[in-house]
Amino acid sequence: MTILVEMPDRLHPATKPGKVSHPVLLSLDPHTVIDKSSPVPLHHQLELFLRQGIESGLFPPYETLPTEQELHEHFKLSRTPIRQALAKLSADGLIDRRRSQGTIVLPQPFEESLHAFTPFTEEVRRKGMVPGSKLLEFAVMSADAEDAKLLALLRGASIFHVKRLRFINNDPVGILTTHIAATLVPDLKASDFTDSGPQQSLYYVLERVHGLRMVRATETFRAVTLDADCARLLRVHKNTAVLLRSRVTFDPSGQPVTLEQAMYRGVYRIEWNGREVSYIEGEAGI
Repeated sequence: MTILVEMPDRLHPATKPGKVSHPVLLSLDPHTVIDKSSPVPLHHQLELFLRQGIESGLFPPYETLPTEQELHEHFKLSRTPIRQALAKLSADGLIDRRRSQGTIVLPQPFEESLHAFTPFTEEVRRKGMVPGSKLLEFAVMSADAEDAKLLALLRGASIFHVKRLRFINNDPVGILTTHIAATLVPDLKASDFTDSGPQQSLYYVLERVHGLRMVRATETFRAVTLDADCARLLRVHKNTAVLLRSRVTFDPSGQPVTLEQAMYRGVYRIEWNGREVSYIEGEAGI
């Protein structure tokens, strides 16, 4: 969740009227961005320029956008269209306006398609990006009530607890905690997991190294807010809202194999193929 902080009209002491110092603006002809004779609203023209700059990498993640004063001076725009443009980018999760730091460009979210059961590593590579992983925790624990229910175990049974931080192009995007019945993979060890290469993938380790095969999964989603530790790992604010994805995978016999709790700083797209409709007489379909 992004909180829009209204910036005061008073200039920061370090900002002098009439001076533009942002490197992107220094070599940019303002008339190539803003056409005041166009019927397109000024705030939309500015928003489009900033949005395309963020998406293309002209304004890199974690760097600052030009200040309101710089945008005002360079494009000769009033505060109203500038703030409208920034408010739209903030609402779309592309920037975070921080009183002490300025307007920060946020990392672009990873869009994961859910039309098929696809491992994270495979999905990232399919999109031409580089996946990565860091093992945060590896331990043997006792199954709690949720583990016992979803993994078809007795409460207190031994499970492996594997917590990893996942990356895309060296940018942290997700925290994954996975529980696996110890009886299924008694030889699982921390050294099975690598930061890169095929063994960064939990599914690769389970299937190729330990011979477990997973053919389907069920998933549920709910909104949560990040605590301070998780927010630090994902480089976002504490209490940022994310989706918690709970996934249970199954082998061909229907035996549950893994219970995964994943908090991704991402976007999910579900694709439905085909349509099945049943009508009740006297009621219209929606």
